[in-house]
Amino acid sequence: MAAYTAPPISVTSFRGVRRAELVFGGVDQAGPSFEARVFLNNPDADESTTQTPETGYAGSFHVYGYGEPAPPAIAATKAMQAKGGGPIVPIEKRLHADEAAVRAALEGSDELAVTVVPVPADPGGGAPERPFEHVDVVFDRAATEA
Repeated sequence: MAAYTAPPISVTSFRGVRRAELVFGGVDQAGPSFEARVFLNNPDADESTTQTPETGYAGSFHVYGYGEPAPPAIAATKAMQAKGGGPIVPIEKRLHADEAAVRAALEGSDELAVTVVPVPADPGGGAPERPFEHVDVVFDRAATEA
């Protein structure tokens, strides 16, 4: 599976910050289930990249999809409504990033690049090419290094 890296975010005014929450918008749950491994400032990350702060690993989130292939939006919405559920829409996922990974990313660059490696829940199964539409970073200014 190919990783997807969002456009870099300027972080020049957040040097002393240790804590960050990553807010992923437009996460599609209409397709297969997958784990989203999140790396900071490591656009070359893939499924085999070690999950350590040194590689930029910030954590992961999981998406429990409706199945593969993803149904057409109108048919999926009608099917969910017929079952008494709401429409299938992109969801939001939040991740409290690993503090050591945040610190390393902020010390080494004026920009923060967020890369997500989608890992299929089923071995050999599918995962989305673009696991999210956009990402926002919320820094905890109160949690600065002393």
